[in-house]
Amino acid sequence: ALVPGRPRRHAAAPARAASPMTPDFPTSRSSKRPSPDGPAHTKVVATIGPGSEDKIGALIDAGMSVARINFSHGTPEDFVRRVRKIRGEAEARGTAVGILTDLQGPKMRMSRFAGGSLALALGDVLTLRTGKGIAGRGEVLFEFEGFLDAVRVGHRVLLADGQVELVAEHIDAQSIRGRVTRGGEAGDRKGVHFPDSAIRYELPTAEDKQNLELARKAGVDMIGISFVGSAEEIRAVRALAPQSLMVAKIERNAALENLDALLQEADGIMVARGDLGVEAELEQLPLIQKTLIQAAGRSGKFTITATEMLESMIESSRPTRAEVADVANAVLDGTDAIMLSAETAVGKYPIEAVSTMRRIARAVEHSQRYHDLPHPSFRTQERNFANAVAMSAVQAAEALNVSKIVCFTETGNTVRLISRYRPSADVFALSPHQQTVNHMTVLAHVRPILFRRERNLEDMLSIASEMLVVRGMAEYGDPIIFVAGVPAGKARTTNVMKIHRIGEEVKMH
Repeated sequence: ALVPGRPRRHAAAPARAASPMTPDFPTSRSSKRPSPDGPAHTKVVATIGPGSEDKIGALIDAGMSVARINFSHGTPEDFVRRVRKIRGEAEARGTAVGILTDLQGPKMRMSRFAGGSLALALGDVLTLRTGKGIAGRGEVLFEFEGFLDAVRVGHRVLLADGQVELVAEHIDAQSIRGRVTRGGEAGDRKGVHFPDSAIRYELPTAEDKQNLELARKAGVDMIGISFVGSAEEIRAVRALAPQSLMVAKIERNAALENLDALLQEADGIMVARGDLGVEAELEQLPLIQKTLIQAAGRSGKFTITATEMLESMIESSRPTRAEVADVANAVLDGTDAIMLSAETAVGKYPIEAVSTMRRIARAVEHSQRYHDLPHPSFRTQERNFANAVAMSAVQAAEALNVSKIVCFTETGNTVRLISRYRPSADVFALSPHQQTVNHMTVLAHVRPILFRRERNLEDMLSIASEMLVVRGMAEYGDPIIFVAGVPAGKARTTNVMKIHRIGEEVKMH
């Protein structure tokens, strides 16, 4: 289990040799700076809302790889309309854009107060009970049940998404009496957290199940599971949307404690720093982020880092220096994707926010520090041909300074494995299945492309080489590494790595 303040210790793989004389930044005006143009290895996830729904094409052009639609906001009609717009704009550009949707989950909220809020000072005593409507003097109403069975004397209760903290002093069959240990203002229908208590609730909720059916019919690529705490909950969601990737949103202490089980069941995780920063100690959050990303990488799963990354760009066209450093550190941590929420959903500068994310990621990825990050070691949990070929392809590209790896894939599994080994090369992932292509949009270092299946491997290699040249992605004479499976077109048969030079005749015998 992952417990804040008790990070695990793992043997790190040997780092690439660093040159002490090579700085991470330009040392003079004549030094070549990384170009802001072109795609970044780290993917950008942008939330679609009223502020960006009519700018989806421009967001794709600015660097959005995955579009997020949050079920917590908007109607089913809004959801369907936005999915269609995303698909249409991606198709018009001949590119792939994944769609991630977040389930609401069992969000626990307070009811309302006379005047819309309640100011609480250190030492104030409150009564907590179930109810709806307007709370009376000295009480707070919760619009959910189950907390009375879980909270014990001494447990903390966090109100207004962590703005107010109180500790339970007395509990009876109808209510909890608690004393405020951190004062603040509690507003109408703000969130409630119980970091010390095991609250029992249904996940997916009845509303989640309706939304999952909507997502299934719309062909959504990834499902973000809010407030997940167990592998059984992920399995329950997967059963209702079997064609989508499962993204476990790490938001609760229960998720940290059950991380190994969640990683085994999910396809990826989201470091959801908003609610996670409420339940966990705030000063532990940066260390938790790094540990989560490392744990996901070791498990062969992708990671999305989210919440308030460029929060000031909701109102400003330029981020703060601290936000730039936050995004850069997430890239250095090894996250697959960095996510924008309100910045693009309701912000004034959604296109600028996506472009800024991409430019920061590219600058970091061009640095010596990023290049010198340790490569993951071979994952013995996946001791198979595909994993061995994936690692070999990355190592060969590194040794020969080859800048392109082309992988033919039916399911995306081999591409996922290549991405886990953090290649310096661009990985062109070619699949005949649009859903597989969409699934790969979240993987770092991967450029997924829809590519028809040919009769034999020689034809596939030859046509893929020509396609890269025609699209301006490569030139004749460029060395390239192909990864494929024989027989062609059969899932989970990756067993071939070929080092090739574009323009030369392709022969496999």
